[in-house]
Amino acid sequence: MGSTDQRGVAWFTGVYEGHYDAVRRYLLRRLGEPSTSEELTQEVFVIAWRRRTRAPEHCLPWLYGIARRVLANDRRASRSRPEAVALPGDDVLRDRRGDPEGAAVSTDAHRAMSTLSEPDREILRLIGWEELGVGEAARVLGCARGTARVRLFRARRRLAKALGHPTPDAADDRSASSRTLTGPLENFHA
Repeated sequence: MGSTDQRGVAWFTGVYEGHYDAVRRYLLRRLGEPSTSEELTQEVFVIAWRRRTRAPEHCLPWLYGIARRVLANDRRASRSRPEAVALPGDDVLRDRRGDPEGAAVSTDAHRAMSTLSEPDREILRLIGWEELGVGEAARVLGCARGTARVRLFRARRRLAKALGHPTPDAADDRSASSRTLTGPLENFHA
């Protein structure tokens, strides 16, 4: 094995060990099915290996982008549209056993998320669940940072409306982008 191949193997080993769990959770949250999530995670890393020469220095958003496309291909192939599933330990949509008010808020948040379009849910998940910044989310979505910021603003606004929270009027739009939601959805901010 040449030194270039050895460097590629070393890079891939580091990426795999450092990001496997994050990619698996990304897929599991969207599928809710552990075995399929594991299979698709493996597929993501096979593609990452093949495209390793194009990998950016900070590759987690790049891996999420690959995972997003792998998931879309899988959904097209199976013609299924499963609901997102919250994982234990998630701050967003967490099941708060023993806390009736928290459980009600969690149920309301899940219901509100389910009313949103898939693009709205995806930008909110990337920011809230995956804890990416707007720039990183833009790379995952394959759009400009400004486009991602606008999508996030609009998705937050629709989520707030679905939750029954007041939304800013047009005069407040300029300052609204700096506002964040509170409570169980506090991670949905830039």
